Amino acid sequence: MIIGIILAAGKGTRIKAKTANKVTLNFFNKPLIIYSVELLEKVAHKIFVVIGAFHESVKKILVQRKVFYAYQKKRLGTGHAVKVAVEEIIKKNLKPEIVLVGYGDHTMFYKKEDIKKLIALHQKEKAVMSIITTESKENEKLHWGYILRDKKGNIVDSVEYKDANDKIKKNIKELNAGFYCFDFDFLKNNLKKIKKSKVSGEYYINSLIKIGSLQNLKVAGLKIPFSSVGIGINTWQELEESQRIYLSIKK
Repeated sequence: MIIGIILAAGKGTRIKAKTANKVTLNFFNKPLIIYSVELLEKVAHKIFVVIGAFHESVKKILVQRKVFYAYQKKRLGTGHAVKVAVEEIIKKNLKPEIVLVGYGDHTMFYKKEDIKKLIALHQKEKAVMSIITTESKENEKLHWGYILRDKKGNIVDSVEYKDANDKIKKNIKELNAGFYCFDFDFLKNNLKKIKKSKVSGEYYINSLIKIGSLQNLKVAGLKIPFSSVGIGINTWQELEESQRIYLSIKK
């Protein structure tokens, strides 16, 4: 069984959301989160949506969709959001082999074929965690995490932009695109090992990359073109920019 988790609990501070969650914003006349649900419907058997801020607005959009909800009362980061979802999965006595995790505001560009490739790579490599990576010359604007590999090419860490030194920013081109594939047992057993960020006080899901590598477990990466990834939506400017990129790709 494959279960998909959509993270949609954030308050949308930078977009200044006041009455509705940002994942309900329209992206070419379709709410952002619908892209996430439609993508996962093609590859997962069940879908869990992590809700929190303005959660009723998300439920209203998804009223016709067959999804389960996990409520994140305190927004303590992506790692905590996934932990809340995993607790719901366990409560329902579900035992998936694979769990996919994506953001409710960042799946508009992804193709079903790429997600299937990620799952296939995950299984082939016998990985405990697999991630989609990409390259972009715009990371000064994007502020995405940098992927670190060892001399053998194995992924060993993902360093957040704000934590990256000048050497990393200058030499590392591969970026964490923010879509994950996990072995469920690894996820369930290691979420509690994620440490709180000293900067933000949050728990980040990408911390599991280093946790896995320190256990000598395989973390795989599927690199795809930036045009198949696009940008997430944190500001109104990014919403406009993302739609512009989307149009230029579709031409």
